[in-house]
Amino acid sequence: MKRLGCALLWVFVVTGAAAAGQEARIVVRAGGPARAVSRYMTGACIEDVNHEVYGGIYGQMIFGESFAEPAREDGVSGMWREVRGGAAVGSFAMDSTSPFVGRSSQKITFADGRGEVGIENRGLNRWGMHFARGQTYEGRVWARTERPTPFYLRLESGDGKKVYAEARMDCPAGDWHKFEFTLTPDMEDDTGRFAIVLKEPGAIEAGYVFLEPGDWGRFKGLPVRRDVAGGLLAQGLTVLRYGGSMVNAPQYRWKKMTGARDRRPPHQGTWYGQSSNGWGIIDFLSFCEAAGFLPVPAFNMDETPRDMADFVEYVNGSADTKWGRMRAEDGHPQPFGLAHIELGNEEAVDEHYRERFEAIAGAVWEKDPRLVLVVGDFAYGQKIVDPYNFRGAPRIRTLAAHRKILDLAREHGREVWFDVHLNTERPRDPAGLGGLESFIDALGRLSPGANYKVVVFELNANRRDLARALSNAFAINQLERLGGERVPVVCSANCLQCDGQNDNGWDQGLLFLNPSKVWPQPPYYVTQMLSKNYLPLCIEAEAKAPPATLDVTATASPDRKTIQLQVVNTSRRQIESEISFDGFVTVESVAQVDELKGDLDAVNTADFPGVIQPRRFPWNYQLAQGATRYPFPPDSFTILRFK
Repeated sequence: MKRLGCALLWVFVVTGAAAAGQEARIVVRAGGPARAVSRYMTGACIEDVNHEVYGGIYGQMIFGESFAEPAREDGVSGMWREVRGGAAVGSFAMDSTSPFVGRSSQKITFADGRGEVGIENRGLNRWGMHFARGQTYEGRVWARTERPTPFYLRLESGDGKKVYAEARMDCPAGDWHKFEFTLTPDMEDDTGRFAIVLKEPGAIEAGYVFLEPGDWGRFKGLPVRRDVAGGLLAQGLTVLRYGGSMVNAPQYRWKKMTGARDRRPPHQGTWYGQSSNGWGIIDFLSFCEAAGFLPVPAFNMDETPRDMADFVEYVNGSADTKWGRMRAEDGHPQPFGLAHIELGNEEAVDEHYRERFEAIAGAVWEKDPRLVLVVGDFAYGQKIVDPYNFRGAPRIRTLAAHRKILDLAREHGREVWFDVHLNTERPRDPAGLGGLESFIDALGRLSPGANYKVVVFELNANRRDLARALSNAFAINQLERLGGERVPVVCSANCLQCDGQNDNGWDQGLLFLNPSKVWPQPPYYVTQMLSKNYLPLCIEAEAKAPPATLDVTATASPDRKTIQLQVVNTSRRQIESEISFDGFVTVESVAQVDELKGDLDAVNTADFPGVIQPRRFPWNYQLAQGATRYPFPPDSFTILRFK
């Protein structure tokens, strides 16, 4: 028998007829000790990998917005293609002389003849843009020319044979001018394109292009796809962590993400050579505020202490401070009230990390002592740290740096968190949670009296099927049993994934999307089920079951008049289980059931988005001598709620 937090989970080998019949027994002790369950166990991690942001949640429909991609042989920037019509003669070239932003701008020349010359963009990976008939699309183009030249902006079919909307712009001679436009397509299209064309001899340079749906397609006026935001809200997310390997790119800096997004420079990203700062940390905070999510942004560890102090003033300072005034000028008059900042991502917490952490912590806490700093720790596989049998990758051979960080927090009267990432590749393999408990205890022995917690900002896997969903449920069940005072936040990676995009093998997006729609994957529904059924107390539950089958967590309302069981059945067989209550008398004979089950390898596709989805139904039951029976389906996650 092993005690896991406030719940008792007993798994015994059952012999004889019981084993053959796959029977189990669950006893819920409603009147026993309890631990708090954090409201933030249902989070997600978002970063710009697999185009979660640029091409995903970011409302910008143009991919290649600042012409940062190298030119093709015809002189057109990588994500764009040339447009030629009639007998027009033209040419294209990249111009690096005083570009609008970044390294180059796109020159378009109509030299002679009749017809048209221009360039077109089809969005991310040139998959095509979604145009809704009769709905407005808004944007702006920055252009310049040596002599007055008219040009045209169009929404077209993917082959350019149909023009759905067009607007004429007259560019005066001189430096860069901004041209704002609204286009309303007269046809529906899921594979459309945006074009800039000249219809008479002349030349222009395009420096930056932005296109997004009108207010109808944006979330609360932000440059965020309304359907994506709606999918995240429907998931029941309570926290978003903005971080991951993207923050480790040397050019990833928060000051490049402020001000007019048109002027924010592209950068060499971790995943993409020409990453956009058009949607960054500041936009993330605005989105979380509008959506009601707890935000946790992560930062590159090479940000200077001065720059991090400026960030704190920017997000939490009053409008009469230098950086608070800049925030107000950027459109957010009131402070964000940010409470958590993560330093780094999947770092080796050694002496080098400790030195940088201490320097930044001093600058941050001087500006706002309330901020909780999160150590961007890293550990996969079996979570046992030497000398407490904890192995990580990179291998953690000493906790000396952890001790110094804890001592620093204790001496300053501050709180620190340690971020540990777990593997949830398959059921019964949540990266060795027993070792995580050892790690939490080890930290407490290092610096007695230090105020610390451990968080899991990434439940990671290489899959998005039901097997991953059950593994997530199994991990969250166990993390809830550790108690919210020890583990206050759990996030699953990755929040989003563009359909057909997989840059690194992490085919684990919770919410999939293409240019026209979004749809959940099985792990999405685990988050949704737990969020919608949240109860704040974890109480004792004793389970006797065939080996490696049921994982059970019991939660309760504050008055303990509502009790629920969260049960993961990792067996390929149905498990008939007797459920009895100690100290709890049901007043209703109908329990609410939420059930997720199916083929372990099943995923949801754009054509068949409902292959795996939960089912909610009432269950009429009878108590005999304080007990009832329930058949837990094979390969399933079930929530039973009793009153």
